[in-house]
Amino acid sequence: MMAGVMARVDNERGVWKAPANVSIRTVDKPLISISDEEQDYLNVDPTGGKSINAIRKFIGKGTLVWGARTLAGNDNEWRYVPVRRLFIMVEESVKKATEFVVFEPNDAKTWVRVKAMCENFLNQLWRQGALAGAKPEHAYFVNVGLGVTMTSLDILEGRLIIEIGMAAVRPAEFIILKFSHLLAKS
Repeated sequence: MMAGVMARVDNERGVWKAPANVSIRTVDKPLISISDEEQDYLNVDPTGGKSINAIRKFIGKGTLVWGARTLAGNDNEWRYVPVRRLFIMVEESVKKATEFVVFEPNDAKTWVRVKAMCENFLNQLWRQGALAGAKPEHAYFVNVGLGVTMTSLDILEGRLIIEIGMAAVRPAEFIILKFSHLLAKS
């Protein structure tokens, strides 16, 4: 059922939107009713930091998914489901889009091309509202190149390393992703 709710939110709003406060059309009501006090405890277990997203019935609203937290409830970066899912989507997309580099020279021309591709993709996500910030530089950054993400030894050993920072919750508070591809040795 939750997979269906997530798929619906993905299609209607994007993976960066919380699958919370969303109606479950096929469910009349949960078997167990949860109070606001019980919900507070489920949101973040003070001992273990785990979170449980309840399914609750509300008068006049129906049955709703109530919460969008991960089991990493005490982790500031990965606390929310949409943040984690956005980063998974970006990671998979960038890895796939940059696979071509394994057949390219590990040089400035390739780095500029990779950086431009990643920046275009992230700019599109920012324009769709996936990233926080009034300006692109507050929402994301991409680094790649000698002295930036790679040493001379990395290049000689065929490693191309890309670093992406994204502000998914607050502007200029970046969570960093690093990618590497193994190219032919120089």
